[in-house]
Amino acid sequence: MKEEQKPIEDHEYDGIQEFNYPAPFWWQLFFYLSILFAIGYYAHYEIGMGASSDQRLQEAMTEIKRAQILNQPTGPDTRELLAMVSNPEALKTGKEIFTSKCSACHGPDGGGLVGPNLTDRFWIHGKGEVNDIYKVVHDGVLDKGMPAWGALLSTAELNTVVAYVKSIQGSTPTNPKAPQGQEIK
Repeated sequence: MKEEQKPIEDHEYDGIQEFNYPAPFWWQLFFYLSILFAIGYYAHYEIGMGASSDQRLQEAMTEIKRAQILNQPTGPDTRELLAMVSNPEALKTGKEIFTSKCSACHGPDGGGLVGPNLTDRFWIHGKGEVNDIYKVVHDGVLDKGMPAWGALLSTAELNTVVAYVKSIQGSTPTNPKAPQGQEIK
């Protein structure tokens, strides 16, 4: 009998004897390699110049903020929107979209129902300029119940609705809602 096949004395339990077999070579190799890896890992990240998880998180957050700034919508082109106010085709399209999406709250002629009157000189948000109208339509006013249409409408549709709302300012609706907000002169 070989030396490693001899039973180890005084190691018997319920008739089972323990033998002194060494671990397989591949197991020992991976065991010692994992020890070397752990020493290298510790030296790199704790003693050396390896980035900590906090530093990596900070770098990732900086990258995300930079991407958000680069991808941030720049807003409408004011000249383009003002040109659409005098374009009959754009106003026709804007009126169709306004009628289907906005008239439930603002009335079919913009005189206001649940939402405010869009034809008078009183404005709750902004000063009635095309950029103000665009911001309200695009971002919405959730605390007032106005949904954000920027994600639901294409840019062209959004621009035509804004142009239409700007075009009905100063018009006389059939049953206007009482003024709300601040008067803009």
